[in-house]
Amino acid sequence: MTRKQISEMVKALGPEVAQELIDAAARSAHGRMATDRATREGSVYASVASFGAFTKGVVAASRRSGAIALTDAMKRFVNADVQKAVQLTKFDSAGVLAPIQQSGEVIEFLRPEAALLKLGVRTQPFKGELHMGTQTEASVFKWLGEGGTVPKSAPKYGKIVLKAHKGMVLTDISNDLLHTPGVGDAGVGEDLRATVADGLDDAGFNGDGTGGTPKGLFVQLGSAHTFANTGTTPAAYLADIDKAVELPLTAHVRMGATAWVLHPTRATALMQLKDSGLFIFRQEMLDNGTIRGFPFVMTTRVPVTRITFCADWRQFIYGIDEELLLSEHDTRAEYDETTIRALVKADFKLRQPKAFSSITY
Repeated sequence: MTRKQISEMVKALGPEVAQELIDAAARSAHGRMATDRATREGSVYASVASFGAFTKGVVAASRRSGAIALTDAMKRFVNADVQKAVQLTKFDSAGVLAPIQQSGEVIEFLRPEAALLKLGVRTQPFKGELHMGTQTEASVFKWLGEGGTVPKSAPKYGKIVLKAHKGMVLTDISNDLLHTPGVGDAGVGEDLRATVADGLDDAGFNGDGTGGTPKGLFVQLGSAHTFANTGTTPAAYLADIDKAVELPLTAHVRMGATAWVLHPTRATALMQLKDSGLFIFRQEMLDNGTIRGFPFVMTTRVPVTRITFCADWRQFIYGIDEELLLSEHDTRAEYDETTIRALVKADFKLRQPKAFSSITY
């Protein structure tokens, strides 16, 4: 082969080589989670700075940098396995897509920003499509008199299907920030974490199932468990809050990860509510972080017109496809910015819709 043919072959192999490097990091001790589900030191998701440094390495790779430039970029990434792999591999092209890590670590990385994850939903890794069984009606217990018979129970079962819906973030990052060691790493990581978490929260709560959007919580809620408020007086608020708690419990839903979710403006309305000059919810909310004894999470991703309760948020299935993809999508040279793309595949399903109730205002 001529020198030119060898060069072309190396360029063609570049994307595959880059993927092998990142897959090796994902399989390494540094890339895995500990047995207690904590992220190991040195992992891509160990800190926002680590994730930001890795993102910057992917950007360098997507520009098809030479071996020296790419090696220098990846040396700044803290994962020792990736550093070693880059040093031992020489190639001229690194490809534009670099899949990273397992979905379990993606969840841990997003948790500080995602309201749904704070509520204690069940996270479920899957690839492409996943079928899960669910029980829609339980068995019936009856007492048996002497010589009598008991009819057989007829519990009913169904299934829910998780299908990968593709979501994407295109974020413009200043090249000054992108090239600043340390501070720039944290800035890039924080921006991507907040943006991806916000997009997943929005779909998880409000997705309507149209186009490529998955169906969120409010579309899947049963009509019998969604009701209009009876008023804005203290007595009406109290009655509605009690009813929201009662609905899942009278549907025989076992209590687990119990919590409210509401918009900050609705939370302020509750805290300002008085009866005979005394605040009804304020002290409990400020001192204990609870409403009627159950914890609450505030997020602007839910409508201000709703207060939602769940007896067990583990009945909400938060599915993330295995891979998060990063690449440089475009370079905004006129603004001295780089556009980074983060792509994730996810779906959301209610395993037991009766576990949820929602008041509309």
